[in-house]
Amino acid sequence: MTVFGQVRVPFQERVASSNPSRKTFNVKGDFQLIGNTNLSLANYADDLMNDNLLLFEDVDSHANTINSSSAVLNFSKENGADITCTNVLFAGLYWSGRGPTDDVFYVNDVNGFPKKLDRQEITLFGPNDPVGRKFRAGDTDIRYTYGLDLENDLGLFVGFAEVTDFVKEHGEGEYTVADLGILEGTNYHYGGWSLVVVYENPVMENRSITVFDGYAFVRGSVLADFTIPISGFSAVDAGPVNMKLGIAAGEGDVAALGDYFEIERGVNTNDFVRLSHEGNTPDNFFNSSIVTGGNSRSPDLKNNTGMDISVFDIPNVGNSIISNGQTSTRFRYGTNGDAYVIYSIIMAVDANEPEIQGYHFVNSLNNQPFTEGESIIPGDELEIIVEVKNTGGVDLQDLKLEIYLPQGFEYVSSVGEYFFTNNSGNQPSILSNQIIWEIGETPSSSSPDEVVAKLTYTVRVTENCEVLIDTCSANFVVDGQINGNNGNSGKPIPTSPLLVGFSDDSQCINSPVFGPINFTAEFDDFLKNTCGYENGTSKITICVLNGHTEISTDVLTDYYPEGTRFYNEYPLTSTYIEYGNGRNFPIVPNLTYYAVLPSGGCVKEFGFKVSDVLVDVVIDDSSCESETPEREVSLNISNGFEPYLIYWDSEINASSDLRRKVLPGLHKIQVIDQNGCAANVDFMVEEKQLFTVELNKNTTQIDCPDEPNFSIELLISAESPDEYQVTIKGDLRSGEKFEMVAEDLLEGVYEYKDFLPGTYAVEILNSARCSQIHYFEVEEKDLEYLKANFDYTSQSLIDDGVLNFNFPILFEDLSEGVAIIEYSWDFGDGNVSGESDPIHQYTSPGKYIVSLKVSGLNGCIKENNKILVIKGVEYLRMPNAFSPNGDGQNDFYFPVFNQLQAIEFWVFNRWGEIVFYSNSLEDQGWDGSFKGKEAPSGTYVYKVDYRNETDSNDLKSQTGSFLLIK
Repeated sequence: MTVFGQVRVPFQERVASSNPSRKTFNVKGDFQLIGNTNLSLANYADDLMNDNLLLFEDVDSHANTINSSSAVLNFSKENGADITCTNVLFAGLYWSGRGPTDDVFYVNDVNGFPKKLDRQEITLFGPNDPVGRKFRAGDTDIRYTYGLDLENDLGLFVGFAEVTDFVKEHGEGEYTVADLGILEGTNYHYGGWSLVVVYENPVMENRSITVFDGYAFVRGSVLADFTIPISGFSAVDAGPVNMKLGIAAGEGDVAALGDYFEIERGVNTNDFVRLSHEGNTPDNFFNSSIVTGGNSRSPDLKNNTGMDISVFDIPNVGNSIISNGQTSTRFRYGTNGDAYVIYSIIMAVDANEPEIQGYHFVNSLNNQPFTEGESIIPGDELEIIVEVKNTGGVDLQDLKLEIYLPQGFEYVSSVGEYFFTNNSGNQPSILSNQIIWEIGETPSSSSPDEVVAKLTYTVRVTENCEVLIDTCSANFVVDGQINGNNGNSGKPIPTSPLLVGFSDDSQCINSPVFGPINFTAEFDDFLKNTCGYENGTSKITICVLNGHTEISTDVLTDYYPEGTRFYNEYPLTSTYIEYGNGRNFPIVPNLTYYAVLPSGGCVKEFGFKVSDVLVDVVIDDSSCESETPEREVSLNISNGFEPYLIYWDSEINASSDLRRKVLPGLHKIQVIDQNGCAANVDFMVEEKQLFTVELNKNTTQIDCPDEPNFSIELLISAESPDEYQVTIKGDLRSGEKFEMVAEDLLEGVYEYKDFLPGTYAVEILNSARCSQIHYFEVEEKDLEYLKANFDYTSQSLIDDGVLNFNFPILFEDLSEGVAIIEYSWDFGDGNVSGESDPIHQYTSPGKYIVSLKVSGLNGCIKENNKILVIKGVEYLRMPNAFSPNGDGQNDFYFPVFNQLQAIEFWVFNRWGEIVFYSNSLEDQGWDGSFKGKEAPSGTYVYKVDYRNETDSNDLKSQTGSFLLIK
């Protein structure tokens, strides 16, 4: 006797892709769950299992679909709600089934023709929608198993696609799902779909609505329990707690008893209550029943052969299961003889009226008043404001405002203002793509319209081409929320979405509008002119060899994120072709392809330009008459796209030269066009001679020179008189460059000096522009000079040569030349040193002459002097960061000061808590710990009060922030 069960994909909140920050819907509204089966019994009976023959249901009027079913979506009329004021916040479509062992397979239609089905794809028709639209699930939405073996969950699969925009467009009415990837037969096949819709209406009750999905599988022949933890909702603080539950599952057999679904009584009590509804029993919860509140569907069957979809109220008399203020629960499921998968759980719990309100609006665009509906372009700066009001009439604690910035918006700045005394003083901070303002304790207001705090923040529309190209659409949303605790009860208040205005619809007048601020962006001109990307007609250049006729999808990995799928058409019809998995793109001019990004519904058009760079090398034998050692080489480039980058003989830097003179020998050229396609060519230049050059290195003997004493000697000779140009270029060991040019030279001997250690190239050109190149190297041993030099650094440096006293000064030797065997420092105040890099501290103000004498290995002595002005003024500096990692450097944070007689120093975290205090001038500072534990990395605030030595009545203060870095 065995049992097998596991939450294979953990249950998590499902969010709308247009507003991913809103995981829990705290709204005046509700949810609706509908669905149906696309397979039913050939000989129907209420109690037959799906090991009997199952055939496709096909209720629609479309000749090209092979299976379909429908259900009607109705919105609640609670409190007289007008559906024209109903706003859809999220819609998710799920489909589930079992049967095929491949994602893509073929079945025969009624006429015997093959019909392609895909487990990851369905067609959805809305009310009065004869065309419909295909939706695809990503590879991880949610789980796809194969075959009927136990190890792979019996082949039960579940797919998901967000359809929020589709349901917004079509509204109430009949929805039909067609062409599920399922099979007819007798081997426990099943297949169907469910649609969950979360919506709001200003006259409906307050509810906390959460949509969870995952993959919880069970199969067994003995009793066993498995739990699904759920959190994120928030029950009302007082009074009865009404809770509505929606659940969707697959493969629950009508005649297989012993399966159950339970909810925990309270929190972590392990006391579970077995659930049921009008269509099932507590010991056969998953029994192929669809009970969703009386909405009509086709077919309308009691036995749905493997599909369980239900909406019902939890029996919570006296709040015995879900109590006031509860924020989490657990579900338990099990069986002693059935197999099924739970994939969707939706809850709506009575919630409190919002106790806080945030009004979110755009104040200005590029420092000019913003007009609603005004479009934005890259580089624009937007100033946005959130006005916070305490509308609950009670003090609030731990109030926190969070703003979520979309990809494409870059944070610039933010500032928080308080309009009540004894506030926390906290300022907003940026974390990843969120602006977080820990407002803290907030008193009740004399009027609910009183603004208690205001956040003003500025963002910039990015000019990053890569981000703009990857952005799915020209619509951006900025959203946020406020949460905290009730100051009287200490319980969390309902998370409040931000208010963006009031409806001006004649039937919904003055209804509050929550949700994100929507922006329309105009990117096309910027993408075309700056990024070279023309939206909708963009061409991807592919480098191919002659004779190739196909392009692999692997070439697109640098253009589109992992999981992108490629088609020949979009929206998809029955004639679509998907590329990848062995199917390549054909090389055909002017074809348009479609990249569907894994975010779902985001489509990019593209095409291909084929680049095949050809290079022809032409060597001019007539250059420099017939005896020159160089030849002029010309490149004729065809096929590729200009401009070209040319690398001559493996040069590090590219050139645009199509013509160049080169020395005899084998040469290599690489030509790369503007799209990165390359051609490599090798060619040979024959050696010929016109003039000769001899280069010699010399070292002159001078007693203790101050500068290098190295030189080279050039001997230029030819059979006939001519004029020459000598160019010497060098790469010095110091990293600097050297260049010298001498012109109008005749045959003879020439000497050149002033070379530092490095490598050099000498090019000699005659009047016909023929050249020779010679190389030499200067080593340290070639230079016998000595030069004294030094520099200094200190935290007290005020200006060049001006410092504060009582601060250490590091003197650094910068002398050059031969090895130094002795140092002699005189600091001008009676102190001396023999170290190479000494540290000295002046105890009195004044003007001092610092002298450095160095003695070289060759017996030479050189000296260098500098004047320092030491001042004696009060001084205090605060570091901007520290890293307490125990490495002995920058492990403590404390003011750096001079001439102070008293100090008080505080450090605060972002919640306003004091994490460190000291009033000792000798304290080493904060070590980065708080309450015996390491404090987290981030921004902290300091305050320092201090008095100088000369005036004890002169109290000064300084505040600011710094970073703790780990």
